[in-house]
Amino acid sequence: MKKNQDRKNAEKVFLKDSGRITNKEMAKKLGVHPATIARWKKVDEWDLKLIQNITDKNHSQPEEKDFLEIDMRHLNMLNDRIEAHLERKELLPSEILELSQAKLNIISCIEILNEQFRYFDIKENELHEDPEFD
Repeated sequence: MKKNQDRKNAEKVFLKDSGRITNKEMAKKLGVHPATIARWKKVDEWDLKLIQNITDKNHSQPEEKDFLEIDMRHLNMLNDRIEAHLERKELLPSEILELSQAKLNIISCIEILNEQFRYFDIKENELHEDPEFD
């Protein structure tokens, strides 16, 4: 019974902290192994719930630009999580390489999203300058 409650509490902490807490930190708080946290995270789809949580905060039907903002926030959260993992001292060289490549991919995605934001801003300005818009 206690494990079930620990599992629910761990998920609440993960969602409240926007996924920034590491498995090791959470495991230490609950007195379980970090692999247990990782398993709960995977089985209960915490990452999917986190994305839904972010989306639900904007409960109105989001426009395309809103989706870009949600994507940007999610990428920034992932970037923060990767950064937290890279700061750990016990990483293997292969893990450092993998995390660094993931970070590079996220940075590339952020650059693409920034370009889309600029595109939307240009289109929005053109629309407001159009005499037929009034």
